[in-house]
Amino acid sequence: MYKVGVVLFDDFTDVDFFLMYDLLGRTSDSWTVSILGTQPEHYSHLGIKVKTDGHVSEVTSQDVVLITSGKRGIPAAMKDCEFMSALNLDPNNQLIGSICAGSFILHELGLLKGKPLTTNPDAKRALQSLGGDVQDLPLVVQGNIATAGGCLSLMYLIGWLAERLFDSRKRRAIQNQLIPAGQLEIFEALIDTTIQSAELENSHTIAAKSHF
Repeated sequence: MYKVGVVLFDDFTDVDFFLMYDLLGRTSDSWTVSILGTQPEHYSHLGIKVKTDGHVSEVTSQDVVLITSGKRGIPAAMKDCEFMSALNLDPNNQLIGSICAGSFILHELGLLKGKPLTTNPDAKRALQSLGGDVQDLPLVVQGNIATAGGCLSLMYLIGWLAERLFDSRKRRAIQNQLIPAGQLEIFEALIDTTIQSAELENSHTIAAKSHF
């Protein structure tokens, strides 16, 4: 069983967290999920209370760490010294992912400085102003780090995670119940192509670096 830590903070975007948590919860024999934050509970942008399972510093013991998003929550979290100093992430030994503005945190931590990444389209300009190499893509993979841009790109992010840890059959088992009736083939082709394209670009980047 893998351990997945979902990083939360106040003013998180409701759909980003709840869809992520729902997708992760659609398999019970593959991983355990812990919600990690700086407080015993955090409130969403719409005021929904979510209890945490542990302190954010427990990310060090997770196999996978996923960063949620929030238009107001992310800027506040980045100014929180307790929060940022506790995020000791290791991309050599962990899979790390973010949805939308969560990539700001990965960039601020230095994990994606000078590397391609993506974010919510509305946040693109702000991340570029910080030096982020923002791509107009729903999913960008750099080694063991994946960033997803746009709330519904969670289908790609969790799909990437499932395929990295298991295979495409596991991904389909998680996702197929969410796909609109009569559109399974359309969505399957879209999800598969998006993940494979991101991984292909990742492999090209790794190969290019190996020549130096």
